[in-house]
Amino acid sequence: MIIIGADYHPAFQQIAFVDTETGELQERRLEHPDGAEKFYRDLAAQGKKVRVGMEASGHARWFERLLAELNFELWIGDAAEIARKRERKQKTDRQDAQHILRLLLKDDFPQVSGMTASPVSRPPIQIKTLPDRYTRRIEQLAKGHRD
Repeated sequence: MIIIGADYHPAFQQIAFVDTETGELQERRLEHPDGAEKFYRDLAAQGKKVRVGMEASGHARWFERLLAELNFELWIGDAAEIARKRERKQKTDRQDAQHILRLLLKDDFPQVSGMTASPVSRPPIQIKTLPDRYTRRIEQLAKGHRD
């Protein structure tokens, strides 16, 4: 499964994502709509299961429809609760995406009740043993360390 933390903006989204099968962690900036649509359609073409977490936004309807069309999970989070769980007050789009991914991996993502674009909701049980390894890698990336 690919788990993606997305810091969504009307013109682009900054993402941090991990492949739970390989442990590979990556970050990207996807321009809207073309860059984002190509990225997610490519994942679908590869047969990947995908979970995307993002803060609630009124500008994401096209994106929500795209993920639903691709049968990807979309977890919409409470923006205030996500901010409350942040350790540092200074932030960048990159740090926001990493923070959202970290919350998803720790099974601590504050989903807004009834807010999902996914036709199927899978429990995050399968990733409960993964967070420590991925959290360390996310923290390394945030500090600028690359392998």
